[in-house]
Amino acid sequence: MQSTRRRIVWRSFWVWTGWVIFYAAVMDWQLSQINFAIALFSSASGNYSFALISAGVWYICRHLPADRFPLILFAMLHFVMGNAVSAFWLFINYGGLYLLLGKEGFAYIPLRSFIGWQYLFGIIQYFLVTGIFYTVIYYRNYKEKQLAEAELKLLNRDTQLRALKLQMNPHFLFNTLNSISALVTEDPRLARKMISRLSELLRMSLEHHEEQMVPLETELAFVRTYVSIEQIRFGSRMQFAEKIGDDISPVQPIPAMILQPLVENAIKHGIANSIEGGTITLHLSKRDHTLECEIINPLPASWDQQVVVSTGTGLENIRQRLKLLYGENYSFETELVDQKQFIVRMAIPERS
Repeated sequence: MQSTRRRIVWRSFWVWTGWVIFYAAVMDWQLSQINFAIALFSSASGNYSFALISAGVWYICRHLPADRFPLILFAMLHFVMGNAVSAFWLFINYGGLYLLLGKEGFAYIPLRSFIGWQYLFGIIQYFLVTGIFYTVIYYRNYKEKQLAEAELKLLNRDTQLRALKLQMNPHFLFNTLNSISALVTEDPRLARKMISRLSELLRMSLEHHEEQMVPLETELAFVRTYVSIEQIRFGSRMQFAEKIGDDISPVQPIPAMILQPLVENAIKHGIANSIEGGTITLHLSKRDHTLECEIINPLPASWDQQVVVSTGTGLENIRQRLKLLYGENYSFETELVDQKQFIVRMAIPERS
């Protein structure tokens, strides 16, 4: 912060120094009775003092925003302020010379020959400085507005992501409790086993419930625990296979609760309504800094195309989360293969 202020002060000093030299050249050209050295001294004393007065002009600009007053009133206020600042500037400047030179020395200054155009020059300088200050204020307000909008957009995105993620928690919990309920009377031992697995699943869910991104190994552990619960329910009718590329890091960040609903969707449409059952395949690979995922499930002999292809709660939830997280930099699509397999494909940018 201090280095930034120091840089601004030095830049302002060099700008005013350039203006001092220009002002002295104009004075030397307008007044034949003085030389350039005297003109430079007069310009330096006058303009550097105006630079100090500009601190007050900055305060005026900060507390007199252009959008608060009608244009005519705004212009009149600054015209009055410009005259007042110019008069005060000349009073300070020549009052200092009077104290420095005394009455006798001050009498030799040809005040009447240039006091008029110096007064006008002071007004012009006032409007130049206020123009610069209003430009800086406008730019700062614009950047602050952009930053506030970006922060609000990020806050809204995080809020939506949190809501979508929380929506999935009761979704899989409801389905799992239904599975346990079905086994309570049929096989209490398996029901107790499912309850134990569900307890583990809830523990894992609570550990990462505030996180939007988790390591891949954490997400896979969650999926495997969920699959183990469903395998108890479906027995030999359900197999689960993983194909994970060797070049994929286990700590690769991935959106939390993104794979489980895909696997759940595959079980719901590929195993639950199938007498013969089948294998759910999870395939993860990496290509060109992109993490690609495929979830493949078999289709029962009497499958309903409209139900399978539709974007239910799980798939639509995932699509919305991916859009919030990655904008347009992702892909999410489904495919039917020979009327026998349903594939969900997802590709997201690799993150380190």
